[in-house]
Amino acid sequence: MKTPFLTLFLAAALFCGSSIASNTHFANQPTVKKFIAEMAHKHHFTQSELITLFNQVKIKPDIMRSIRMPLEKKPWYTYQMLFVTEWRIREGVLFWNKYHDVLEKAEKTYGVPASIIVATIGIETKYGQHTGNYRVIDALSNIAFSNSSRAPFFRKELEEFLLLAREQHLNPLKLKGSYAGAIGQPQFMPSSYRRYAINFSGNSTIDLSHDEVDVIGSIANYYNKHGWKPDQPIALRTSLQGKKYAFLEESKANLADYSIEVPSAQKAKLIELQNYFGREYWLSFHNFDVIKRYNSSDLYAMAVYQLSYYISMLKGKTAHD
Repeated sequence: MKTPFLTLFLAAALFCGSSIASNTHFANQPTVKKFIAEMAHKHHFTQSELITLFNQVKIKPDIMRSIRMPLEKKPWYTYQMLFVTEWRIREGVLFWNKYHDVLEKAEKTYGVPASIIVATIGIETKYGQHTGNYRVIDALSNIAFSNSSRAPFFRKELEEFLLLAREQHLNPLKLKGSYAGAIGQPQFMPSSYRRYAINFSGNSTIDLSHDEVDVIGSIANYYNKHGWKPDQPIALRTSLQGKKYAFLEESKANLADYSIEVPSAQKAKLIELQNYFGREYWLSFHNFDVIKRYNSSDLYAMAVYQLSYYISMLKGKTAHD
């Protein structure tokens, strides 16, 4: 008896029979054959059915170009210009207002600020507007079986994706995401989807593509599971004086103006960013590193932090107008 997972993609394969003939070489690659055998042995997939699936994979050279040139390699001033924008700030406030009760529930449940949840969705997919146009199976397979140094990571994610599709009864030929195989509004990689996605809405299934309630709860759960500490700082602008660094604010007492309490034992790291006029320096704290568990780039974490700050400021201002 075939599982729903296999029935879904075999039906699609039969419908697209002409494309099978044009891509049979993909499943014949030695690395792909080895992967299929491992999936059959380890997770009890049927080899012939996986061959049918991988014969549907399309070669996408632009995926490899993108993986070699991520935006995180750009200077901070370019990255900031792309992601910390007036549009994202304004739309972030609207998103927050629309899902105020859900965000409040998520913050109370997981201890993660609503502003950080909103900013993460804004950075990742412009509040769900751009979740990716690549088939996840194509994105993961193109990188997983390439000569990229990251191929082993993506083979693991491909394994997770096939398990996710089977568990959630998803059609692996239909699900779309980013060029790196990230899925839905929060852009979870398959392994994160399996571990941290939650049914926050209480519906019958988890839906990170169309259900903002599940999206909000899952992002909050992700940060919580990676050690988010409520009411702790994320980052503070700093200046260099000789070989030492100091807060631009002259004392910790001044931080109270920002509702930030810095414990005396708080550990901080110095971050150097390139702006239009030179270098700027920041102190990053534990929660900054938690954001980096989502994306390991300092630029990404700083963008999330700054966007969250500006969204909070605008929301507070509009609430008092």
